[in-house]
Amino acid sequence: MGVRLIILDDDPVYRMGVRAAAETDGTITVLAEAGLPDRLPGAAPDGLSQFLARADVVLVGGTGPARLARTVRMLRSSPEWSGRLRTGGAARVLVAATDSSTPAVLSMVRSGAMGYVMKSVSARTLLRTVHLLAEGGAAFGAGVAEGLWGGIGMLPQLPSRLAFPTLTDREREILELLALGWENKRIARRLVLAEKTVRNHITGLFRKLGVPDRNAAIVRARAAGIGAEQKAAEV
Repeated sequence: MGVRLIILDDDPVYRMGVRAAAETDGTITVLAEAGLPDRLPGAAPDGLSQFLARADVVLVGGTGPARLARTVRMLRSSPEWSGRLRTGGAARVLVAATDSSTPAVLSMVRSGAMGYVMKSVSARTLLRTVHLLAEGGAAFGAGVAEGLWGGIGMLPQLPSRLAFPTLTDREREILELLALGWENKRIARRLVLAEKTVRNHITGLFRKLGVPDRNAAIVRARAAGIGAEQKAAEV
């Protein structure tokens, strides 16, 4: 099955270009495209909600970091997103922006984005990044990854075992894989566990770390040095 994509950007020319590139790719289906929403529409036939329940990747493009971060948070707070997040199957957000500064990149990561590229990247690079996120990875483009990891490096870091002393060895294993951007199914295969067991461990992780979701857990883990040995892919 191909990749299902939603494109959100106030620039219709940019949206048109991404759609055209996706059509030439042949394995990406654009479910919907629209400007950045001020609020998520309801489950109307032409609204975004119905597509969020099916999308693999949501591309959020624009120029203002504050509005982009707000859009990412808005998407992730929708009922459709929350429902899929509980099963580890929620769509992943890719931000395409014009600001590669460390504060801008970190604000997107904290909001829940799993990828960040400059709007000036080639169509080939953009589509490769979409595929990478759809496969469960995280991707930060050239000129972006350095700022991301530099910013995380400024946060207090402790050896992972000291940072989260209440975690069991199994929970720590799962947190390390979460920090690498792995989905539940892949974690289950790696650790030879049932996917339901992985979900139960992740729920326990959230409670012990005091975080609401997996993206917040990833940020905390990476800030503590967990997963830092395998840095985000630079595309």
